Amino acid sequence: MDLANFSARQIDRALRDAPVILTSDHPKIVLFSDCHRGIGTAADSFLPNKSLYMAALSYYYNAGFTYIELGDGDELWENRGWRDICHMHSDVFQKLTEFQLAGRLYMLWGNHDRAKSSRRFLSASPECFPFLMPVFTEGLILAGNDGCPDLHLIHGHQGDILNDTLWQGARWMVRYLWKPLELAGFRDPTSAAKNYTRKENAEWRMQSWVDARQSSLVAGHTHRPHLTMERGPSYYNTGSCVHPGAITCLELVYGQLTLVKWTTCVDERRYMYVCREEISGKKNLCQP
Repeated sequence: MDLANFSARQIDRALRDAPVILTSDHPKIVLFSDCHRGIGTAADSFLPNKSLYMAALSYYYNAGFTYIELGDGDELWENRGWRDICHMHSDVFQKLTEFQLAGRLYMLWGNHDRAKSSRRFLSASPECFPFLMPVFTEGLILAGNDGCPDLHLIHGHQGDILNDTLWQGARWMVRYLWKPLELAGFRDPTSAAKNYTRKENAEWRMQSWVDARQSSLVAGHTHRPHLTMERGPSYYNTGSCVHPGAITCLELVYGQLTLVKWTTCVDERRYMYVCREEISGKKNLCQP
């Protein structure tokens, strides 16, 4: 099998019927991915960084940003249902609902929360979004204007045989085999975030699509943030919300893309606070 062509076809399929939103209608956008919200147990990777994430959400809501989540927002491989996650992190979903009611919320699904692609699954947990359940899509296109290029958004698992085509088998492995072993210190072999070879392969697949299609692609999945300052079509990655002591995201503000880290800082009085740090320069996407 030609893996490059197979992966390209899978990404094309994810984007074929993707909704299109205009960046002129949403001049300030924040892109998050891989929050992996759980049920509050020791296996909940999101829980240690929840305060950072909530601080970031409040900042972006008050500043008028549109929130876009690129999949794996909730950990639905290790956990069977969404309801327990919603109850555990009800404050998170309340804030996301505020974005939704303001018309500033877009959600993609990834391999770990692929169940959100099923309307039957969503109808079983209406309390997550009590007013109106968001439409979860596999892809999304940010259409630029005035010479700014389009950005194609996916989660990033597309084309990975194990996490895409054989995802049900991979979910079974994680839920019943690797979840208890992970607590004992073993690494999940299905994860692109925890397996260096799978991470490299995932990034190679996405970069190959960019080179072949001459279009820019934004993803998550690997948990490795990436923002190149080179001109032309590029591959970008948001990182994740489960880094040790930090969360990362991409901000797109009036055509400029910035990689941002939220972490805990200490001031001169030794008071701790949540701080926002730009870990890359601003890239102007609208420059030829």
